[in-house]
Amino acid sequence: MDIVDFVESTYQLFEAFEKPEAATDIEHCEECRDHNDEIDNANRRDLSPEQIGTVCWGVSSFLTPQAMGYYIPRFIELAVTGQNDKEGSPYMCLFINQIGLNAESLQFSEFSAEQRQAVHKSLIILKAEYMSTLIEHCWETDIDTAITQWST
Repeated sequence: MDIVDFVESTYQLFEAFEKPEAATDIEHCEECRDHNDEIDNANRRDLSPEQIGTVCWGVSSFLTPQAMGYYIPRFIELAVTGQNDKEGSPYMCLFINQIGLNAESLQFSEFSAEQRQAVHKSLIILKAEYMSTLIEHCWETDIDTAITQWST
């Protein structure tokens, strides 16, 4: 399966997750409200790198489990197709940091085994296709840790 087919199958795999009215717990804090406003109720395929953030400050850490299920196909797409974040850095670094290294987070509690396997496969694709980029940005060890975390 090539990357384009993998991305499309990932969107299909997560299609049961409907777009939530609020992507974050807007009652929790100002930062959660800010991140919710950044997403601006975007459709998953339209979510831009500018809305997602950077490796140090990104929306994916703040999403509710329902919102994570809805938006993760887009996160996977941006990562495995080698897109950049809003500052021009490889989005895959943010993906590894905020999703790959947090496999046991409550955010992923509504994922089925098959959906978890899709995240795992996306990390394997990153290692296979973009290892030189990961080395350049010092994520070569973290990609292995992420792969291990998502393998269970």
